Amino acid sequence: MSERPEFEAVGHCGGRVTIRVLTDERGRRGYQVTWSHCRPVPAVMFCVWALPSGIPFCLAELGGIGSPVKVPPVPGGVFQVFVSSDSEGLFGRCCPACNGYWRASVRDPQFCPYCGVSAPTLNFLTPGQVSYVAQFCAKMREVLESDVDGEHVIDMDAVADAAGRETEKPPFYYAEESQQNRFTCAECGEVNDILGRFGYCSVCSTWNGLQELTEKVVPGLRARINSGGPHESYVRDAVSEFDSLVGGYVVELVRRVGMSSARKNRLSKRTFQNLKSAVADLREAMDIDLLEGISVDDMEFAGLMFHRRHVYEHKGGVVDEKYIADSGDKSVRLGQALHESAESAHRIVNLIVRMARNLHRGFHEIVPPNEEAIRFHKRLSNRAGSSGGAGAG
Repeated sequence: MSERPEFEAVGHCGGRVTIRVLTDERGRRGYQVTWSHCRPVPAVMFCVWALPSGIPFCLAELGGIGSPVKVPPVPGGVFQVFVSSDSEGLFGRCCPACNGYWRASVRDPQFCPYCGVSAPTLNFLTPGQVSYVAQFCAKMREVLESDVDGEHVIDMDAVADAAGRETEKPPFYYAEESQQNRFTCAECGEVNDILGRFGYCSVCSTWNGLQELTEKVVPGLRARINSGGPHESYVRDAVSEFDSLVGGYVVELVRRVGMSSARKNRLSKRTFQNLKSAVADLREAMDIDLLEGISVDDMEFAGLMFHRRHVYEHKGGVVDEKYIADSGDKSVRLGQALHESAESAHRIVNLIVRMARNLHRGFHEIVPPNEEAIRFHKRLSNRAGSSGGAGAG
């Protein structure tokens, strides 16, 4: 399937919501709400309890097939409202703290991918979803206040068909919007579609920096290295990607961890032209050792490549006095053009992955993820793997 364009309207999954109103022999009126779907697109839904005024106040726990819905915590006079996904099986979400918008596959997110705030699911409803719940409750009041029994249908297929069109929108209309980075969290398996590159998973709160590096950046770098030169540009790009990666983690540490202004400024302004000093600052401020488990020889090589990155970016790859003084590289002459091999390019890629793993582990020791969500996903994955293996045998 082709990549969806950024910031494009994603229509509702559609379907039909049917409200059946009946009056029994004692004159008591009751209703039943059902949801059906037959469009050839993914469709997921969750349910909320809402006050008649249209304010959702908690999730509704739906029973299994043949099982009743659990009663709401507020007795009587509340409405059950189905909230359906978009046509890609995702739900739009909006953070109450930073107002950031994203989409996710999960029906009960717990974290904002941008600011990391934790909140109940209902706090992440989008304005469109809140408006839909209010309109649904208004329809319920209208139906129940009338004297006519029967079926009343809310046509969400018409809502789905109106997305992206310059036409008058039907009642109950809302749509979602594709973002820029759609990823499946490697830790808990949930899909997130966020603005920009880096963010937290909205279910387990794992920062996606390491996953972005290992699943997207590194495979591309290795393919380019194997295709031939110039290898100097691959070394430059590998170090630049690592610099950007570390910057994302550091921004979150500075924002979320209490520290002195001086320490915040030192970390925020730190660049990785000099690897040793940057590593020392991060170790002193956060007790995160990027070089844990890395040999002295590899550490010296990585430091050299970080200095060379500056030469490749700003000096056309030609050695100047600053490079010789800062790096201590005695193998080159002033004015010499630097060159890299496929071996040196692959080696620095290996090292930035190892340093990134150290950074990721240290970061989440300070900013813990939701281990319960991660364990749940691993149990499901192990169960699925066991079933698959049994079937294959």
